[in-house]
Amino acid sequence: MKKLIGKPWLYNTIPVVIWFLLLVLPFLSGPANIPAEAHRHFLITTVTSNFLLLCIFYVHTYFIYPLLSNKSTGWYIVSNLVIVALYLLYWKLLVAVPHQAYEFSHQADSSHMAHQQFGPPPGGPRYYMPILSVFIALLCSFCYRVILDDASRRQLLQERETVHLQTELNFLRSQISPHFMFNILNNLVALARKKSDELEPAIVNLSQLMRYMLYESDDNKVQLTKEIEYLKSYIKLQMLRFGNEVKVHLNVSGNPDLYTIEPMLLIPFVENAFKHGTGMIEQPLILISLNIQEDENRTLQFKVVNAISTLDVSKDKSSGIGLSNVQRRLAILYPGRHSLNISSQNNSFTTELTIHLGS
Repeated sequence: MKKLIGKPWLYNTIPVVIWFLLLVLPFLSGPANIPAEAHRHFLITTVTSNFLLLCIFYVHTYFIYPLLSNKSTGWYIVSNLVIVALYLLYWKLLVAVPHQAYEFSHQADSSHMAHQQFGPPPGGPRYYMPILSVFIALLCSFCYRVILDDASRRQLLQERETVHLQTELNFLRSQISPHFMFNILNNLVALARKKSDELEPAIVNLSQLMRYMLYESDDNKVQLTKEIEYLKSYIKLQMLRFGNEVKVHLNVSGNPDLYTIEPMLLIPFVENAFKHGTGMIEQPLILISLNIQEDENRTLQFKVVNAISTLDVSKDKSSGIGLSNVQRRLAILYPGRHSLNISSQNNSFTTELTIHLGS
């Protein structure tokens, strides 16, 4: 229901339908058993009056009401008084014809005649209808314009929020690339110092990662298989640096071909594991698991476990960029559809991410 109410076309359609009914209904209904001349007069006055009220409604909505936003309250009041005066003048000259009573007789029985009188009697509510109807039209127009302005204001705020979030998201993405490149270049420096023959394949591997970062990460969503291949390429590049000193186990279960995900969303957890799960640790071990549940929510479970040393301290000031960055991106991209648990106990650091990929 909220989605329907938020549709802009709905605000324009409802008044048109209402006015259409007001113009058409007199032809479908009206006083019964009245002379043709009285019925014709009824149709002309009713349709003409409703059409003028329709014009008053839209003139006030789009031409007179904006005077309030321009702080022209005086002109607004004068314009409304002019409209009311013109409508009353029209009603007095063209509609309020002298009262005529139409009398017809029919034979009620064989002994007497019954007389019927048609048309409204003089005086009564009929004489208050002109001023009442024009004020109702102006009031409805005022309320309608307030609703339109409120809907426009909410739409503008939503657009601004979307632009703000997109700008923030682009900024967060731009932070990933230099942070990631800083770590990768450190790996290449380590290989170069060792004069390792694996430097050339490492550069080739890096070019593949760069291709993903430059051409894939600009998309809103990428295939989950591409994100997994990106993780594997990153792990291979890290293993060229550490060799057999670090053991990494990556387990993927489920069918990732069917799903998409925000690019470079999982890599910060693996980066963090290599950053703090190596070094002053005997037999470092990193466990990475990715499980896709074929349930209604299409749940993605990503878990990274690495050992940590009690002597470990932040290796540089940017060590917290990765996880804080991804936490903010998750809040923007998957609001109410994710959970992130980070725990550290028994010399073990664990991050567990759950995302409901289903819309």
